[in-house]
Amino acid sequence: MNIAILLVGALVGWFAVSLVITLVRQQRAPPVILHSESHEVLSEDARVKGPSLREIAATWHSTLHIRSDSSVDEIEAAYHQRIAECDAVRFSKSAGSNERQEAERQRVILDEAYNFIRTSRGSR
Repeated sequence: MNIAILLVGALVGWFAVSLVITLVRQQRAPPVILHSESHEVLSEDARVKGPSLREIAATWHSTLHIRSDSSVDEIEAAYHQRIAECDAVRFSKSAGSNERQEAERQRVILDEAYNFIRTSRGSR
């Protein structure tokens, strides 16, 4: 009986140590680069900056291409449609660097506008 307990304890200990070693090795491994452009570092001027809260409050409906009295469902549908348009450019193989940066900038603005109106009108 004592030998069985000792063997179970050794097996659990071996498993725990193996798990820790595996996790440490994964953290030390270099990251895998999926896309050749994904590791480019943007300059300070090229970083995407969102609009101010005042600008968002005044233009959220024109950013989403809807009326200011639109329902929550219409707002959500417009947001997803506009995000899909930006993502089509961002992940297009034929789009140039400037087009991708503009799509990323537009996506940030869309996210800001959507988050503003969603929190203003209360989320579901």
